[in-house]
Amino acid sequence: MKETLLRAVSGAVVVLGHLLIAMVLVVAIWIVDRLILYLNGGREILVYDRLPLSYLFQTIDVAMIGVFGVFGVLEAIRAMRE
Repeated sequence: MKETLLRAVSGAVVVLGHLLIAMVLVVAIWIVDRLILYLNGGREILVYDRLPLSYLFQTIDVAMIGVFGVFGVLEAIRAMRE
């Protein structure tokens, strides 16, 4: 019983660690996005005169959350099996 609880806690710590790293990276990307917007005088920068630069930053956010989420769950499963 105690061993099972320790494995569950280990898995939860791994998931929380991945979530914390993802959160820090998403906040850092948001800060960079806001800084670029501020430095451009509040006007959105268009990539190839069509795509707002903020869309690219949002895409990076979604990709990082997805990757860290998947790998966090996989690492938690691995930690719980040990």
